[in-house]
Amino acid sequence: MSSERVDILVRAFKAAWDYYFQPGRNNGVLECLARPALAEFLAEQARQGVLDEPSLAAAGLQFLFSLEDAPKEPVDDLEVSWNMCLENASARFVLVRHVRLAF
Repeated sequence: MSSERVDILVRAFKAAWDYYFQPGRNNGVLECLARPALAEFLAEQARQGVLDEPSLAAAGLQFLFSLEDAPKEPVDDLEVSWNMCLENASARFVLVRHVRLAF
């Protein structure tokens, strides 16, 4: 992998990480587990052809949110979302509810 691609991955990792782990935010993911998982996720995204920093950062942030446990209480407000801006790109993430089916 070229040094330019590595630099892009590092910057995307840092952008997603810094946004997710903001001071004062109660995170549901342990940092010691999330760091290697995020690194592997971003590397896989790059292998699949996602090579621009804003897309990688947005995908990384969405990945970190996906690692959180489902909320213990139902969320009534369907407008729950997170926003992120990186240089000329912005992304909005909307809470996705997970449903488990048992037969």
